[in-house]
Amino acid sequence: MTKKKIALLIVLVLLGIQAIRPSRAIPKVNHADDFVKIYPGDKATKELFKAACYDCHSYETKYPWYAEIAPVSWIVQDHVRHGRSHLNFSEWGTRGKAKRAHALEEMVEETLEGEMPLKPYVNMHPEARLDSAQERKLVAWWKGLRP
Repeated sequence: MTKKKIALLIVLVLLGIQAIRPSRAIPKVNHADDFVKIYPGDKATKELFKAACYDCHSYETKYPWYAEIAPVSWIVQDHVRHGRSHLNFSEWGTRGKAKRAHALEEMVEETLEGEMPLKPYVNMHPEARLDSAQERKLVAWWKGLRP
């Protein structure tokens, strides 16, 4: 096969896979179950929390332009699905007290250890990057919410 035919084949495959779209369906949820609706906190802290955590851990994902292009769209949706399966702030109120307490503990721990937000995500979404003061602010809020 010539280089031109190989290039044409690659282009045709890339165009063809655009028809395979990942599902972004959002189930019906009670908005009163959302984390930021349940807990008191100042507006700035809640906005910081949403910017750093909600794209992967809620039904309020803001998809960037490159999430429309396969196969990147598949990878992005898989990451979002994975994040929501571990912790979904849109469904926070449906969790029992023990699960909420444990999740808050994990949120504190993973933030302090630099595990969340994930480095690859922060590299593509600088608005989610937390400096030490922002980390302390979120951690203090979460610690205050624990029973």
